[in-house]
Amino acid sequence: MSGLRWPGRFALGAAAGVAGVAWWLAMTRRNEALVRPPVRDGSGEALPGGVIEYSDGERVEYVDAGSGDALVWVPGADGPKETFRYQLPSFARRHRVVCADLRREFRETADFDRLVDDVAELVDARGVNRFVLIGTSLGSAITMRFASRFPERVRGIVLCNPLARVSYRHVGFNRAALIPLAMLTTRYLPTELSRGLARTWSRLGVWIFDDSPGRDALIEYALFTGPRTVRPSVSDRRVSGLRRVDLRTDLADIAVPALVVKGPRDEYCPVDWAREITELLPDAEYVPIPGTGHCSHISRPGAFNETLGDWLQRLRAREEEEEESVERGDA
Repeated sequence: MSGLRWPGRFALGAAAGVAGVAWWLAMTRRNEALVRPPVRDGSGEALPGGVIEYSDGERVEYVDAGSGDALVWVPGADGPKETFRYQLPSFARRHRVVCADLRREFRETADFDRLVDDVAELVDARGVNRFVLIGTSLGSAITMRFASRFPERVRGIVLCNPLARVSYRHVGFNRAALIPLAMLTTRYLPTELSRGLARTWSRLGVWIFDDSPGRDALIEYALFTGPRTVRPSVSDRRVSGLRRVDLRTDLADIAVPALVVKGPRDEYCPVDWAREITELLPDAEYVPIPGTGHCSHISRPGAFNETLGDWLQRLRAREEEEEESVERGDA
């Protein structure tokens, strides 16, 4: 290499650049060709759903299954309803579950509330009146904003590994380098190499990965359902509106019961954020899912579902007790 003259070095660099672009394009085409596996019930049938068109023309897929008290689910920044594949079939046995993908396209003037308006349009279109709203990661921020704007619509809210603002102050130098590397290697390397590196990211607790017993389920999600199936620019655009908002100032006015579910190993959205949100909400309960990181609902779905199911039962019992108190005319 040291013996090459400048023209030779330039040609070698140009060839490497062309090869890199060709590789990136090939991996991007591969990712765009991925078909997310549908959410299936216990008999192997895909959950019923369809396509909704929002007022600005954006069309997204949704599922709407089961009957009873309604649970509306909001995904995180990668956006697929399939992020809740371990929750929707289970809870559809006793509840009505409604969940839509996050939008991919935004008008230039759209802000964070566009995502909140989408939830409002979804529940109106599906005829859902009052419900428990459940959001993970970015979806938790959408959930809090919805509860602030439409308090009469929600019975309660569930915030999974939540954030009320976007901040990177907690990210040290090592993680600042490792998170982008984990993103790139997950999205743009051959699958088996990506899977092997994801096990390393899991041991280190980088990005969405954790070293819980269910880490392989989380790795498969990253490879075939979540981050690989959406361009980084799309997930970044979904988050961008929250960068201009701090939801903490609104939390004291959210009077409905809240459950804050947290992965103690989550370095992406720190535990301190979840605890602060719990303290600012007037009626909130904090429950950790041991061993998990940012995607507790995927890496330990059994523990997550049990925690949520128990809280929903207590919420219903509380509502029935309050109704009986009103009927008795108690003060």
